[in-house]
Amino acid sequence: MIALTRAELMKLRTVRSTWAVLLVLPVVAFVSLLDAALDPVEDNTSVVDFMDVSLVVVGVVVAALAAAVVGSEFVRRTVGLDYLAVPRRFPVLGAKVSAFACVGAVLGLLSALLATAVVTPIAIGREVVLDGPGDAVLRILAVTAAIAVLGALGAAIGVLMPHPAVAVGAIIGWQFVEMLLGFAFGIGDYLPIGLITTVAQLGGTVALPVAFGVLFLYAGSAGGVALLVAWRRDLT
Repeated sequence: MIALTRAELMKLRTVRSTWAVLLVLPVVAFVSLLDAALDPVEDNTSVVDFMDVSLVVVGVVVAALAAAVVGSEFVRRTVGLDYLAVPRRFPVLGAKVSAFACVGAVLGLLSALLATAVVTPIAIGREVVLDGPGDAVLRILAVTAAIAVLGALGAAIGVLMPHPAVAVGAIIGWQFVEMLLGFAFGIGDYLPIGLITTVAQLGGTVALPVAFGVLFLYAGSAGGVALLVAWRRDLT
């Protein structure tokens, strides 16, 4: 599995669209800057309130990239070459999921570091209480892990919906569904995108271990179903 994951990562490094996803980093800096400069400061305002929106954007972008790339492999039938090289579908598909978890981890780490660097000076100027060093490091690590899970979830969606436009459309559309479910039933903190905010806040209404448990449940369930569907899917 490690060798297959390395092969998937090497394949991703040769594709321009993979590097284009780094363009989300200026967006992170800009959105974080706007939030830090314009959001009202109240007694309970914390530094994470200035960066949670930008981190959610990163999570959605990573999931959409994974879904688009994996879905396009089924449309172009290039996944068949992987099956010929390794005639076992589970390891091949598992490597794709693992590879995008790695991509999500790298982008999540860079985004968390960038957002922290942008909002901290402004938070100091606006007299917002900063995190202690331990909480700051924990937040960066937690966001990195959460966006890695979203990368894996996006890859699983790409397997389930083997067309890039459909897969990306499902992820974008889910944001609106999640908003409606959150408003209607008050469960937004337990849904995939809302969990990124929960993780960035190091808990809150949902304890951090519970948040990660739910995230892993979503990714594991989608990944398991995706593997079963792809195992039975005919590529002809």
